[in-house]
Amino acid sequence: MKAGIKTILISLLTFLIYSCSREMKPEEIEPHDICYLCKMAISQLNFATEIVTPNGEVYKFDDIGCMIEFKKMQGLPEGSVMFVRDFYTKEWVRIENAYFAMSEKIQTPMNYFVATFKTRESLEKFLNEYGGEEFPYEQLEIKILK
Repeated sequence: MKAGIKTILISLLTFLIYSCSREMKPEEIEPHDICYLCKMAISQLNFATEIVTPNGEVYKFDDIGCMIEFKKMQGLPEGSVMFVRDFYTKEWVRIENAYFAMSEKIQTPMNYFVATFKTRESLEKFLNEYGGEEFPYEQLEIKILK
């Protein structure tokens, strides 16, 4: 095998191994970022959400409802990851690991009234402070899209 072809094949193999094994992470929200769906500024970080696709595209949203609406309209490539932020700490959480509550006592950017949490303790603290209803991930889209 010629040296040039061997170098290309090694480079391609290295790229494929790296891209398949890299952990997908959300990007930080910058002051100039706007919601991909509603085009509003992302100003309340505890409600910001993101979708990261396997090819590295990042879609940022100001409210979980915008992200769910986008997902319904567009569909997502296989392997995409959805991220939400903890209401109190603003830490990123993969959507399948998050807890959810809906309360009309909070004002969310697009009035979906959904807060997300990294831990059950944070969820319970929220429910004690704001009331509302807890619901599982499986019902998230149903609750938001109705």
